[in-house]
Amino acid sequence: MKQFNIYFDIETIPAQSYDIKNYIQNSLTAPASYKKPESISAWIEENKEQAYRKTALNGGFGQVVCIGYAINDGDVRVIYFDDWASSEKQILQSFFNDLIECYRPSADITPHFIGHNIENFDLRFIYQRAIVLSVKPPSFLPLNSKSYNNMYIFDTMTEWAGKRNYVSLNEVCLSLGIPPKGDEIDGSKVWDFVKEGKLKQVADYCTGDVEKVRAIYKRITFQNIT
Repeated sequence: MKQFNIYFDIETIPAQSYDIKNYIQNSLTAPASYKKPESISAWIEENKEQAYRKTALNGGFGQVVCIGYAINDGDVRVIYFDDWASSEKQILQSFFNDLIECYRPSADITPHFIGHNIENFDLRFIYQRAIVLSVKPPSFLPLNSKSYNNMYIFDTMTEWAGKRNYVSLNEVCLSLGIPPKGDEIDGSKVWDFVKEGKLKQVADYCTGDVEKVRAIYKRITFQNIT
């Protein structure tokens, strides 16, 4: 059976909804060891920004700011728009439309979605955002738990480290002698770059991740070895 490989990666930012921002801030509770009102207030003030930034990891609250993907050995395409605050729905729709255009469901060709930590993060995040924004995904995109199997998903993190173990993309690259990502930007800095209008740098970072995932996949599956 032939495979149709889709290497992909997403970049996300924290919640943009005022209601969600307000909810996160009001939900913060200082540790029980904090007794004085002024100490509690100070703790909340110190931790509210970090709590807010963590919504970038929550598909119900955060937002997709770009999606990078490559089909088989093709060039990487990154979908993003300068008006990032209002373009998430368009990003998802463009990604879904591209997949539909590139792949026709067939018993002879299986779509293979490949990425790093996509089973626990990227696919779940896309699934939740698609629901929130009412954007219908392609039927062959494995977005729910029933679809999570090796026929459709190749998660480079799981394949390298095993189930429920974490390893960064950079660490796998270092192990395999693949040039690691640069120091200027990482996932924790994406929001800062977006706020500063540096969408192109974020897109380039996403492109690099897709290229590295493809290189890792080929090493793990022993391709091009004679």
